[in-house]
Amino acid sequence: MKIVRFLLVLAVCAVSVQIAVSRVCAQDAAPTPAPVKSPRYGMSINTLYSTTQGVGLGIRGRASMPINADISTALDLGFTGFVLEGWRGADYLFEPQISLIITPPPERLRAGYIFLGMGGYLPLAGNRDTSGPTIHIGLGRAHGFGESAVFYEINPALIIGSEKLGFLLPVRLGIIF
Repeated sequence: MKIVRFLLVLAVCAVSVQIAVSRVCAQDAAPTPAPVKSPRYGMSINTLYSTTQGVGLGIRGRASMPINADISTALDLGFTGFVLEGWRGADYLFEPQISLIITPPPERLRAGYIFLGMGGYLPLAGNRDTSGPTIHIGLGRAHGFGESAVFYEINPALIIGSEKLGFLLPVRLGIIF
């Protein structure tokens, strides 16, 4: 029941952020019409170290919405499998995140960025004692190729479990369209 309540709160937060972003973009006070800012979507592969489950491999989807030239919001949905001990001993993890991404002015087609936010650590099988919200802050770099970009990032997070704290260290490589 706690997981359902947490997912409901996370969904309400995600919808609220997207509504706020669209209102901020709609209230542009420029005398000429500003270009329409459209959301961007991406996929990445994820290598994750968890203090509770070890090393896992997974995939992650991302949708991001620019607020202005320097700041954007992102909603990530990740799925990781801890399968290094074989199929029978495997654990699986669902890991949603909401982030605020801060990008300083880019150098040509490359840009570093910082992102921070909150999410969830929701094991689907195995040890569920450590499920709970997460707080993350990470660093990334994107290399542009026209309208798409390849990115790589590291995103440490603190798991706030019901009885103890845990730590996550994901490393990601992906593309955003």
